[in-house]
Amino acid sequence: MRKIVLFVLTLSLAFLQHSHAQDYVVFRKHDPKKDPNLNPYINSRINPDSNMMINPSYNWNLNPLHSNDVNPSRNNAINPMNNHDLNPQVNEVLNPVFMKSLLPANPSWNGLYLFNGENDIFGYVSVATQNVMICFDNQGTWNGYFVKGNNSMYNFFTVTGIWTGMFLCFDNSSGYNLFDKNGKWTGMHIK
Repeated sequence: MRKIVLFVLTLSLAFLQHSHAQDYVVFRKHDPKKDPNLNPYINSRINPDSNMMINPSYNWNLNPLHSNDVNPSRNNAINPMNNHDLNPQVNEVLNPVFMKSLLPANPSWNGLYLFNGENDIFGYVSVATQNVMICFDNQGTWNGYFVKGNNSMYNFFTVTGIWTGMFLCFDNSSGYNLFDKNGKWTGMHIK
Protein backbone atom coordinates (compact mmCIF):
# COMPACT_ATOMS: atom_id res chain seq x y z
CA MET A 1 0.00 0.00 0.00
CA ARG A 2 2.87 2.39 0.82
CA LYS A 3 4.41 1.80 -2.60
CA ILE A 4 1.15 2.68 -4.33
CA VAL A 5 0.72 5.89 -2.30
CA LEU A 6 4.37 6.83 -2.93
CA PHE A 7 3.97 6.12 -6.66
CA VAL A 8 0.79 8.26 -6.89
CA LEU A 9 2.45 11.09 -4.94
CA THR A 10 5.54 10.97 -7.16
CA LEU A 11 3.43 10.91 -10.30
CA SER A 12 1.38 13.89 -9.04
CA LEU A 13 4.49 15.95 -8.29
CA ALA A 14 5.99 15.12 -11.68
CA PHE A 15 2.76 16.20 -13.38
CA LEU A 16 2.69 19.49 -11.43
CA GLN A 17 6.31 20.23 -12.33
CA HIS A 18 5.61 19.44 -15.98
CA SER A 19 2.51 21.66 -15.88
CA HIS A 20 4.44 24.61 -14.40
CA ALA A 21 7.27 24.07 -16.87
CA GLN A 22 4.75 24.07 -19.70
CA ASP A 23 3.20 27.31 -18.36
CA TYR A 24 6.63 28.90 -18.25
CA VAL A 25 7.40 27.85 -21.83
CA VAL A 26 4.16 29.52 -22.98
CA PHE A 27 4.90 32.66 -20.93
CA ARG A 28 8.51 32.81 -22.10
CA LYS A 29 7.29 33.52 -25.65
CA HIS A 30 5.75 36.72 -24.23
CA ASP A 31 8.37 37.78 -21.65
CA PRO A 32 10.00 41.16 -22.46
CA LYS A 33 12.54 40.63 -19.66
CA LYS A 34 13.91 37.57 -21.48
CA ASP A 35 13.45 38.67 -25.10
CA PRO A 36 14.73 42.19 -25.92
CA ASN A 37 12.72 42.14 -29.17
CA LEU A 38 9.55 42.29 -27.02
CA ASN A 39 10.85 45.04 -24.73
CA PRO A 40 9.82 48.54 -25.87
CA TYR A 41 12.47 50.05 -23.59
CA ILE A 42 15.21 48.24 -25.55
CA ASN A 43 13.62 47.83 -28.99
CA SER A 44 13.00 51.36 -30.30
CA ARG A 45 10.98 49.96 -33.23
CA ILE A 46 8.11 49.04 -30.84
CA ASN A 47 8.51 52.07 -28.57
CA PRO A 48 5.98 54.80 -29.43
CA ASP A 49 8.28 57.48 -27.98
CA SER A 50 10.91 56.49 -30.57
CA ASN A 51 8.70 55.48 -33.50
CA MET A 52 6.28 58.16 -34.69
CA MET A 53 4.41 55.69 -36.95
CA ILE A 54 2.98 53.90 -33.88
CA ASN A 55 2.49 57.02 -31.77
CA PRO A 56 -1.08 58.41 -31.87
CA SER A 57 0.25 61.90 -31.14
CA TYR A 58 1.74 61.88 -34.64
CA ASN A 59 -0.36 59.25 -36.42
CA TRP A 60 -3.89 60.56 -36.03
CA ASN A 61 -5.42 57.49 -37.71
CA LEU A 62 -4.70 55.73 -34.41
CA ASN A 63 -6.01 58.50 -32.17
CA PRO A 64 -9.70 58.58 -31.15
CA LEU A 65 -9.27 62.23 -30.11
CA HIS A 66 -8.50 63.18 -33.72
CA SER A 67 -10.27 60.57 -35.83
CA ASN A 68 -14.05 60.08 -35.69
CA ASP A 69 -13.67 56.65 -37.32
CA VAL A 70 -11.93 55.21 -34.24
CA ASN A 71 -13.81 57.24 -31.62
CA PRO A 72 -16.66 55.17 -30.09
CA SER A 73 -18.45 58.34 -29.00
CA ARG A 74 -18.79 59.29 -32.66
CA ASN A 75 -18.88 55.88 -34.36
CA ASN A 76 -21.74 53.66 -33.16
CA ALA A 77 -20.37 50.65 -35.07
CA ILE A 78 -17.46 50.37 -32.58
CA ASN A 79 -19.45 51.35 -29.47
CA PRO A 80 -20.58 48.28 -27.46
CA MET A 81 -23.47 50.26 -25.95
CA ASN A 82 -24.92 50.51 -29.47
CA ASN A 83 -23.43 47.40 -31.09
CA HIS A 84 -24.36 44.42 -28.90
CA ASP A 85 -22.17 42.07 -30.93
CA LEU A 86 -19.23 43.79 -29.19
CA ASN A 87 -20.71 43.90 -25.68
CA PRO A 88 -19.83 41.07 -23.25
CA GLN A 89 -22.72 42.10 -20.98
CA VAL A 90 -25.15 41.19 -23.77
CA ASN A 91 -23.19 38.68 -25.85
CA GLU A 92 -22.49 35.54 -23.77
CA VAL A 93 -19.81 34.35 -26.21
CA LEU A 94 -17.69 37.33 -25.10
CA ASN A 95 -18.54 37.12 -21.40
CA PRO A 96 -15.93 35.32 -19.25
CA VAL A 97 -18.61 34.49 -16.67
CA PHE A 98 -20.19 32.19 -19.27
CA MET A 99 -17.13 31.39 -21.40
CA LYS A 100 -14.73 29.93 -18.84
CA SER A 101 -12.05 29.39 -21.52
CA LEU A 102 -11.52 33.18 -21.50
CA LEU A 103 -10.43 33.14 -17.84
CA PRO A 104 -6.65 33.23 -17.22
CA ALA A 105 -7.12 30.66 -14.44
CA ASN A 106 -8.48 28.13 -16.94
CA PRO A 107 -5.89 25.39 -17.61
CA SER A 108 -6.44 25.69 -21.37
CA TRP A 109 -6.10 29.49 -21.40
CA ASN A 110 -3.83 30.84 -24.11
CA GLY A 111 -3.76 34.60 -24.10
CA LEU A 112 -1.64 37.71 -23.92
CA TYR A 113 0.04 39.42 -20.99
CA LEU A 114 -0.23 43.07 -19.95
CA PHE A 115 3.07 44.45 -18.65
CA ASN A 116 3.72 47.64 -16.69
CA GLY A 117 6.63 50.05 -17.28
CA GLU A 118 9.01 47.72 -15.41
CA ASN A 119 8.02 44.76 -17.62
CA ASP A 120 6.25 43.05 -14.71
CA ILE A 121 2.93 41.32 -15.36
CA PHE A 122 0.12 43.75 -14.65
CA GLY A 123 -2.75 41.73 -16.12
CA TYR A 124 -3.98 39.28 -18.73
CA VAL A 125 -5.79 39.65 -22.03
CA SER A 126 -7.97 37.00 -23.69
CA VAL A 127 -8.74 37.28 -27.38
CA ALA A 128 -12.47 36.56 -27.49
CA THR A 129 -13.01 37.42 -31.18
CA GLN A 130 -11.12 39.37 -33.81
CA ASN A 131 -12.94 42.50 -32.58
CA VAL A 132 -12.97 42.05 -28.78
CA MET A 133 -10.26 41.27 -26.24
CA ILE A 134 -11.20 40.72 -22.58
CA CYS A 135 -8.91 42.29 -19.94
CA PHE A 136 -8.15 40.95 -16.45
CA ASP A 137 -6.07 42.37 -13.62
CA ASN A 138 -3.07 40.44 -12.28
CA GLN A 139 -5.36 38.56 -9.88
CA GLY A 140 -7.45 37.29 -12.80
CA THR A 141 -10.45 39.55 -12.11
CA TRP A 142 -12.29 40.80 -15.19
CA ASN A 143 -11.84 44.58 -15.30
CA GLY A 144 -12.80 45.59 -18.84
CA TYR A 145 -12.43 44.87 -22.52
CA PHE A 146 -10.91 46.22 -25.71
CA VAL A 147 -12.97 46.80 -28.87
CA LYS A 148 -11.28 47.09 -32.26
CA GLY A 149 -11.44 50.59 -33.73
CA ASN A 150 -9.45 49.78 -36.86
CA ASN A 151 -6.70 47.34 -37.91
CA SER A 152 -4.16 49.03 -35.64
CA MET A 153 -6.01 50.08 -32.49
CA TYR A 154 -8.51 49.02 -29.80
CA ASN A 155 -10.52 51.20 -27.39
CA PHE A 156 -10.74 50.20 -23.72
CA PHE A 157 -14.16 49.91 -22.01
CA THR A 158 -15.15 49.15 -18.43
CA VAL A 159 -17.03 45.91 -17.70
CA THR A 160 -20.29 47.88 -17.92
CA GLY A 161 -19.41 49.24 -21.39
CA ILE A 162 -18.28 52.79 -20.57
CA TRP A 163 -15.41 53.99 -22.76
CA THR A 164 -12.47 54.96 -20.53
CA GLY A 165 -10.78 57.02 -23.25
CA MET A 166 -7.78 54.69 -23.06
CA PHE A 167 -6.75 52.72 -26.13
CA LEU A 168 -4.23 50.23 -27.51
CA CYS A 169 -2.14 50.78 -30.62
CA PHE A 170 -0.43 47.95 -32.48
CA ASP A 171 3.35 48.21 -32.28
CA ASN A 172 3.79 46.81 -35.84
CA SER A 173 5.65 43.82 -34.47
CA SER A 174 4.72 41.79 -31.43
CA GLY A 175 1.92 43.41 -29.47
CA TYR A 176 0.27 46.64 -28.39
CA ASN A 177 1.08 49.77 -26.40
CA LEU A 178 -1.51 51.27 -24.02
CA PHE A 179 -2.27 54.99 -24.19
CA ASP A 180 -4.21 57.17 -21.76
CA LYS A 181 -7.22 59.29 -22.77
CA ASN A 182 -4.89 62.17 -23.71
CA GLY A 183 -2.97 59.98 -26.17
CA LYS A 184 0.13 59.68 -23.97
CA TRP A 185 1.83 56.27 -23.71
CA THR A 186 1.32 54.81 -20.23
CA GLY A 187 4.48 52.68 -20.51
CA MET A 188 2.24 49.62 -20.41
CA HIS A 189 2.28 47.12 -23.24
CA ILE A 190 0.71 43.81 -24.24
CA LYS A 191 2.64 40.84 -25.57
